Amino acid sequence: MSAILDEQCQPKIRYNIDTLQDRHVDELLGICRGIAFDDLVTQQEAEALLKWMDDHSLYMNEYPFNILYKNLREMLSDNILDQDEATELLSILKSLIGEKNKHNNIINGSSSLPFDTNPPAVTFDGKGFVFTGVFTVGTRKRCEEIVCELGGELHKTVKKTTDYLVIGDIGSEHWVHSSYGRKIEKAVKYREKGMGIVIIPEEYWIKFI
Repeated sequence: MSAILDEQCQPKIRYNIDTLQDRHVDELLGICRGIAFDDLVTQQEAEALLKWMDDHSLYMNEYPFNILYKNLREMLSDNILDQDEATELLSILKSLIGEKNKHNNIINGSSSLPFDTNPPAVTFDGKGFVFTGVFTVGTRKRCEEIVCELGGELHKTVKKTTDYLVIGDIGSEHWVHSSYGRKIEKAVKYREKGMGIVIIPEEYWIKFI
């Protein structure tokens, strides 16, 4: 028996699947809003969120499930959500609830950021790196591990000897009022003074790892 078609001549089962996915995305974003409401993420909240996502693993390859699950699973791999991870997770949640993308694309708020127009090739040996934002490749801790493995150095804050500021590809307007915005502002000031710091997006940095 032939399938029942919708007005676009597509099988209605596909429509039902997409509708169900949208419903679960809405539910996920609602959970994220509830967790981020008090600007604090607890161990219990993180574990409950991970359990909910495990129960909805059918959507793990779709945005925003894929971004959040990858980072959350890595953060809780040792069964402990430390303070740095809690702060990063809060940033991820705020990024996700800032805007819902119906086309399953990454919400990229980086287009208005002051990246170098023609950045040089990224080298690692003895170079100082600062990471800020939310990353598609993994947690910020994982990005820092990659730099160390390639011979680079980590700077917790932007300083005169910093060579690269790498900004995560997942952005949102709340950066302007956070430590992310302050790091970027400081890097721009050093660059304007000829300190040699290069400001690049995660997408560019990934090409050299």
